[in-house]
Amino acid sequence: MSKPLVTALAGVTVASSRPDLLTDLFSEVLGWEIVSDGPITPALRQFWGAAPENDDRCVVLAATGANRGMVRIIAGPDRKPTDKLRTRLAGVEILVAHGLSELYEKVAAHLAFETTHRPFETDWSDYGSNVHRAFIGIGGGGTHLAFTMAVTKPVGRDFPATDAGVGYVFDVPLLTAHYNASSRFYRGTLGMVPILESHFTNAQWHGLWNLPPESPVHLDILKGDAPGTGLGGIELQGYEAKLIDDAPARPDSLDGGASILTYTSDDIEAAFAAVSADPVATILGPLQPIDGPPYNGTRAFCFMGPDGERIEICEQPWR
Repeated sequence: MSKPLVTALAGVTVASSRPDLLTDLFSEVLGWEIVSDGPITPALRQFWGAAPENDDRCVVLAATGANRGMVRIIAGPDRKPTDKLRTRLAGVEILVAHGLSELYEKVAAHLAFETTHRPFETDWSDYGSNVHRAFIGIGGGGTHLAFTMAVTKPVGRDFPATDAGVGYVFDVPLLTAHYNASSRFYRGTLGMVPILESHFTNAQWHGLWNLPPESPVHLDILKGDAPGTGLGGIELQGYEAKLIDDAPARPDSLDGGASILTYTSDDIEAAFAAVSADPVATILGPLQPIDGPPYNGTRAFCFMGPDGERIEICEQPWR
């Protein structure tokens, strides 16, 4: 494969039983703009392989000046609380340019956010990354919301940058007990390339997520066909099966919280052909034009990946 079949991370769909509260958090507290606000058609639900909800409306929000890393908020089930790691698309990681501690105070006071990790500093320099400062919590829908600000620069590459105080979604964690299969799919079938690769059995990560000592962890950040750090990536996290919530993926129902990951592609026919030919993927919505915002007639297809995660690939960005 000459280059990755995906380019930018267009956005992440988050399902919540209180989409109004989550929309308020992003618009009023984070200062994101509403890109579109309208109904979800039955055809779009069918394209995702999901049953209709009572409140079939979606709101798409974007960080100031961003044409990627957006959040689409829809009505749906909340992810059930668990004392294990959250399977499949566990949440979103949002870029912060400055003032992380001040932002934390505002976000932590909102009803759509429950703090799990107060602001802390972590050092990934040994893995070719950087020191950064972050805080994490559970947002509306039961999905993890992580906010990250760079303290130092990685060696040999840039850290994602934003002109906004609170920038776009630049990483989405995908948790799996089948690391090799997932890695083969995202690196092989989609051709995504690593900007960080790590494997460890004891680290600050273990304390952060209350993992047993000596339990093996793979943590790789993969990007599409974009310069530098890329225009949003997937953070592939591999764990022992006993540590991950075993909630099954259902073709006819969206996961609560982070439920659909959307990428763009410069060669959508090739992307569709590659995914269709891979037996670990299940096509839910074949390649077709999708009417209405945020697609506005662009072609897209939707599928379930190796662990049942929903991925959508579009020919054009959401705006």
